[in-house]
Amino acid sequence: MSPQTGKNQERNVDSEYTIFVVDDMEAGRRMIEMTFKPLYNVESFASGQACLDRIAEKVPDLLLLDVDMPVMNGYTLCQLIKCQPALSSLPVIFISVLDDLASCIAGYEAGGDDYIVKPYQVAELRKKVVAARRKSNDSAQLKIKTVEAKLLSSLALSNMDQQAVLITFLRQLNDCETPSALLQALFSLMRSSGLQTAIQIRLPDLEITSNEAGESLPLEVAVINNMRSMERIVEFKSRAAYNFEHITILINNVPIHDPDLCGILRDNVAIAAECANAKLQALQTKSENTMAKGVAADLLSSLQTAVQNFENKYATARYHATSTTLIVLGELSRAFTTLGMSDKQEKCVDTIVQNMANDLAEIYNFSGETQETLSGIARRLTSILNTEKATATAGRDIEPEPAGRGCC
Repeated sequence: MSPQTGKNQERNVDSEYTIFVVDDMEAGRRMIEMTFKPLYNVESFASGQACLDRIAEKVPDLLLLDVDMPVMNGYTLCQLIKCQPALSSLPVIFISVLDDLASCIAGYEAGGDDYIVKPYQVAELRKKVVAARRKSNDSAQLKIKTVEAKLLSSLALSNMDQQAVLITFLRQLNDCETPSALLQALFSLMRSSGLQTAIQIRLPDLEITSNEAGESLPLEVAVINNMRSMERIVEFKSRAAYNFEHITILINNVPIHDPDLCGILRDNVAIAAECANAKLQALQTKSENTMAKGVAADLLSSLQTAVQNFENKYATARYHATSTTLIVLGELSRAFTTLGMSDKQEKCVDTIVQNMANDLAEIYNFSGETQETLSGIARRLTSILNTEKATATAGRDIEPEPAGRGCC
């Protein structure tokens, strides 16, 4: 053996790589053992049955099978091994004195990977073993990559499924008009994701803590009350809480055994919680606006009543003032005849009284301006309320545009 060959052998030594040699001729077994034992773990057998018995205990990495053996030839042995699913990919190299086409086809049909004809060169057999080993390594790497690809594919499909569930929830959220409806939509989302949850909703005039079975247990409420003031996302073993201003979602069965799925669910629950919080804020704003509109409507009604009452009272007061003034003027005219006043004096007094009557009438002449001011306020309030009503109606009539399906 040349120094270079020795270096190559040292470089390829692998005591974990096991070769089973099956040959009824001891000389054939010994030659192969001498060739490969310095490099690999080699076991040899004089019969096919002995090899089968050993394979039941230990599976080799490569089989070197002599074809022409009594009782059980190499082809039969190979078929018995390859018919077992766990051993179907085990590489086999046949060794035979025959190199005709029929023998090659027989070896191929038996499940062999390669063929070498006796007498053979040791270097040729070594090359075939190295090639078989390389092929096995490549196949193993391909299997690993295939498994990884399947895992990635499974993860992608899982992600798509979860995204579809989230999109369904977001569509439902648009139609939720009450906190109770929002709770049911959230529970539907969590149920579709396989999550057991308790949810607390907080609004100025309402606080609800519930799970799918109904009202939460006191201990569950206590846990949420303690966690809701912590960070945005709080995780403890298989539990996690998602905290926002108006909502806390407590998950009791986080799939910590599956980090990939756990990451997907964490993102989706955070998105759902944030959107639910925004919806609750919108519901609260809508409620406050509704209350404000109710107050404004009451104010408008009161204002309109006040305007009408003012008009009625003003008309009555002016009528009485005018009537009283006319009566006073009549009484004065009659009194003038008994007082013995001169025409000039009567005319002077009459002028004074008439001027005072005109001044009195002018005092009551503010109705038009006041009425216009109050009516203007009423018209503005009416316009605001009608605009709000029209906007709300238009919002209900517009169908939301369906979200694109995308990859889901």
